[in-house]
Amino acid sequence: MRSQRSARLEIQLAVQFQGDAQGGWLIWIVTRNSGFSMQRLILVCALVVGLAACGPTPRQEQPELADLYERAPRGPLPDGVRPTAYTMDLEIDPRRSRFGGTVMIDVEFDQPAQGFWLHGQGLEIREVTVTSDNMQDETATWRDVLSSGVAWIHFPRRTGAGNVRVAIDYTAPFDANLTGLFKVDEQGNAYALAKSESIQARRFMPGFDEPRFKTPFDLTLTVPGTDTAIANTSIAIEEYLEEEGLKRISFKQTRPLPTYLLSLAVGPFDRLDGPSLSPNEVRDFSVPLTGYTRAGKSDEISYALTMTEPMVAFFEKELGVPYPYEKLDIIAAPQWPSGATELAAAITYRESRILYGPSSGPAMRRALLNIHSHEIAHMWFGDLVTPPWWDDLWLKEAFSSWATGIVLSEMEPEGGYELDAVADSISAMSLDSLRSARAVREPITLNEDIRNAYDSITYDKGLAVIAMVDSYFGAETFRPALGRYISRFEDSVADSPDFFEVIADETDEPDLTTAFRSFVEQSGLPLVSADLQCREGRTPEVLLSQSRYQPLGSPIEEGRRWTIPYCLVAASGDNRERVCTMMSEQTATLVLDQFETCPDWIMPNARGAGYWRFTLPDAQWALLAINFGSLEPGEAMTAVDSARAGFEAGELALPTLMAIANAAARHEERQVVNGAVRSYSALYRTVSGSAAAKAGMEAEIARVFGPRLEQARASERESDLILTSRLESFLARTGNDAALRSEFARAANAYVGLPVSGDVRGLTSDDFSTALAIGMQEGGEPFLNAMMASLSDIDDPTFEQAVAYAIGQNNDPELLPVIMDLSMSGQLGTRETYSIMSGQMRQSETMQDAWTWLQANYPEFVLRIPGQRPRSTPRLAGNLCSPKAEAELEDLFAEYGELAPGYERALAEARESIGLCVALEAERGDDIRSYFAGFAPSETAPDDSN
Repeated sequence: MRSQRSARLEIQLAVQFQGDAQGGWLIWIVTRNSGFSMQRLILVCALVVGLAACGPTPRQEQPELADLYERAPRGPLPDGVRPTAYTMDLEIDPRRSRFGGTVMIDVEFDQPAQGFWLHGQGLEIREVTVTSDNMQDETATWRDVLSSGVAWIHFPRRTGAGNVRVAIDYTAPFDANLTGLFKVDEQGNAYALAKSESIQARRFMPGFDEPRFKTPFDLTLTVPGTDTAIANTSIAIEEYLEEEGLKRISFKQTRPLPTYLLSLAVGPFDRLDGPSLSPNEVRDFSVPLTGYTRAGKSDEISYALTMTEPMVAFFEKELGVPYPYEKLDIIAAPQWPSGATELAAAITYRESRILYGPSSGPAMRRALLNIHSHEIAHMWFGDLVTPPWWDDLWLKEAFSSWATGIVLSEMEPEGGYELDAVADSISAMSLDSLRSARAVREPITLNEDIRNAYDSITYDKGLAVIAMVDSYFGAETFRPALGRYISRFEDSVADSPDFFEVIADETDEPDLTTAFRSFVEQSGLPLVSADLQCREGRTPEVLLSQSRYQPLGSPIEEGRRWTIPYCLVAASGDNRERVCTMMSEQTATLVLDQFETCPDWIMPNARGAGYWRFTLPDAQWALLAINFGSLEPGEAMTAVDSARAGFEAGELALPTLMAIANAAARHEERQVVNGAVRSYSALYRTVSGSAAAKAGMEAEIARVFGPRLEQARASERESDLILTSRLESFLARTGNDAALRSEFARAANAYVGLPVSGDVRGLTSDDFSTALAIGMQEGGEPFLNAMMASLSDIDDPTFEQAVAYAIGQNNDPELLPVIMDLSMSGQLGTRETYSIMSGQMRQSETMQDAWTWLQANYPEFVLRIPGQRPRSTPRLAGNLCSPKAEAELEDLFAEYGELAPGYERALAEARESIGLCVALEAERGDDIRSYFAGFAPSETAPDDSN
């Protein structure tokens, strides 16, 4: 009897072992209660182990949230776990406040695991079930861990290496601030759109929200029966659910995509079928081309559709890689937080950037072509070949920016698009002059820092570096290698080392890669000092030295060096020569073998193709100013910028700067004239507080720019039409031209429905911002009320955008409370709330009151702006110019920084900008005011600024 009883006890305890996983406790019970031999004990233990191996894996303890918080990845997710497929089934009805459904992810594990990290933010998780070799539809646990959207899924039991299917049922509210899956109401219709880039997909779906995880998606949407649903692929099955008034749409499986390229758009869109992209020597299939707009706007997307095929064909020919997707949709979103996003095969734009309607002017046309060609380029740079992490963002954004000028120059050779690229390069130099500036390839370790990579350094400096390398080594060397880079990594990811390796192999130019890396991997802007030396009996030569550019008051430290693909121009009479060297040391000597006698002048940045500023001895600056008309347009643009930078560094006299700027103002090309406009605008802040200096500057603006405006008005060239609008705005606003201000104010009044007698000028989209801003400044609150009322009658997205801009240009401090109440009310949208504050912080009359308001209302303000904007809010204070303001800015973010994750870089840039302004005012302020006061008309009131 005892042996039978003992056997029953042993079996019972073995079963208890596999359920409770308390092996030590079990063995103690067996040995204590059975009283049997060691041989029997060994048999029992073997039975226990065998049963445990055959049964389910023991259940896992739930980790403590505090432990998860400590272990959670703040940047990239851990290696060893990856998605292999997504199946999404969502119900999206823009008329409701919430959406929801199920996302099923096939996940591959390299090692056994008790759970895994993934992303999801603001999602209400209803259920998580997992299926693997040792689990069948078992319930797992979702834990929200980090506010950046990092979550943990805990398995009910440990799973082995291999595949696990995770199904997540959830719901979430539509976002109200143009983030993630948001909804907008426009003209009485509701639309839902997904803004996925950069890390916003996690706001509407659980998943691996990083670019390295390229995965095929199977998507099914249930939407209102009368709405259109758009995704990355075409519709496979559409089924109407008549009783519910819905329809269920299944889309074809995508090529491998990262989550940031996922497209979801639902609403009563109008559709316009464009001409299909015909097969060519690279692509053997046609591609359907379709435009989508909100109701009533489909005709206005026709121009963009017409311009699409030559752009696609250009990239196919140049890269030798066919357009990668089976369709191409161009979506004009009623609202969108950025200008556009390259969602794969479903490019989505803010409608004001892609629609071309009755009011559209020539500048609008060029802006449309620029942004559209940039997004088309992304289909290869970013979509087909994707950077694995955000520190390599430049591999998609800089290349798409650079390619814009290349393709548009091919399409419109006389368009001057290469000069737009030079202007972009110069724009980046302002930010790159700061000690706090990022490198193009700046390490990113935190989710909160990712959006900081979307700046002028990535886009415009990246473009400039690519253009410099292309110009130095030659398009025939550099460009063919790009196609092989795309081919090698298509449907995959590639980082900077991958890119440099391919380019080095394909070009066999080691200096090319060295130059690239020296500009991409370190921050800062080179300053090249050039000194022409001519000694009797010796060949002329130019002594070169490089350093890091630093303006007055800069905390930049010396010691940085670049490998510069350097070229200058030397000229003697009609003989003009481009002379180059690879400058890798701090100093170099460039021998001008092409000249037997001393050149008349040198231009230290040939074609304006180099990403550097330059300086010259005073006498050689004077010669450059005298010969300014002999410079190529790109050279003229960089000369104006380097002269202004030299003045701001304390190295160049103001009269020399103005001689260069005034010569630029007479130039034929508008991009060069714009450089002169920027020089005067940069000085305006210093003179605005002095009546005499301000009057003198206004007189100089009229004298210098007036003749060029008359020339532009007499021309039918598109570039001069654009220049006319630019100069009229500059003379009316900065130059305070009374006649022009009256003309624009009358036109604005008429446009918004206020009574006006006599004829008024017509307005295009190129004039909206100027006219409405002047109308706002001249007309005050009555004009504001009329302008707001006109929005219900004028259905024009460029006008609506100009309205918000104009409100921000208010120059009456007493009207500021009304304006801030309006901007916070939501009547104009979240983007507009930010832009209005930005405008008021740039107006000298309202700047201080706006700053006081922002400090008092910051927590409420950040809740009213787009979700990707809070990190940028320190830049709103970047135009302030006092130590007190710098301290107040520091205090504001010491108190409220947690409301703006990732704010630290913007704060550093803003504080540095304030400090540089203070230093420039201290060193050069009196010189600037004295210089311009000398041009003041005699009837000007005495200067009381001091």
